Amino acid sequence: MSEVSTEQINEVSPEDSAKGRKRRDSARLKKIGLKHAAAALAALTLWGTADVWATESGLLIAEIVALLNAIFAGTVIAYLAHEWGHFAGARLSKAVSPVLKQPESFFMFNFKDELNSEGQFLTMSMGGPAANWTLAFIVFFMLPLDTWSQALIFATVTSIAVSVSVFEFPIINRVAYGASPKETVDQRKKESGMTPRYIGIAVGFVVWLIAI
Repeated sequence: MSEVSTEQINEVSPEDSAKGRKRRDSARLKKIGLKHAAAALAALTLWGTADVWATESGLLIAEIVALLNAIFAGTVIAYLAHEWGHFAGARLSKAVSPVLKQPESFFMFNFKDELNSEGQFLTMSMGGPAANWTLAFIVFFMLPLDTWSQALIFATVTSIAVSVSVFEFPIINRVAYGASPKETVDQRKKESGMTPRYIGIAVGFVVWLIAI
């Protein structure tokens, strides 16, 4: 049997082939998907249980727990929707966007700015806010909003939809007119500060007061 060098083995290794990278990416995506689904189900289950407890018991402590769970559950599902919206936009545009081996918080993929076009960046960017507003409409139509915590979970997902829109739409607009995606994102982070979040919270509070 002829000897095969280490370089030759590495050259044909499945891990280095396109098919190998695709399998690895799919495996990571499945793992992250299961974790995110479990997190969303756990958060919604805790909130739903607390909402029923508050409704049936009439206890002040139960109402407080239900409201806190509404904020927590709304935040979890809103940020998950946002990240999966970005990911869907990236994959729909066929952008180079490998799933991370070690996800950081809600962040699950790496959008390769240097390998992707501005059009792909725009599609990826618009996916996030689009997912958040879709979630807000789903929550609005699926819940009767006849308890304080039901109104608050709707207000929370709406608040985050407003917040991400205030932050990201200026980026989308500037890149659409030719600005560099990476430089624009960095600049937007510096100039916006906490303003998008404060605007989102203010709008969410108003929505909650209207809904209850």
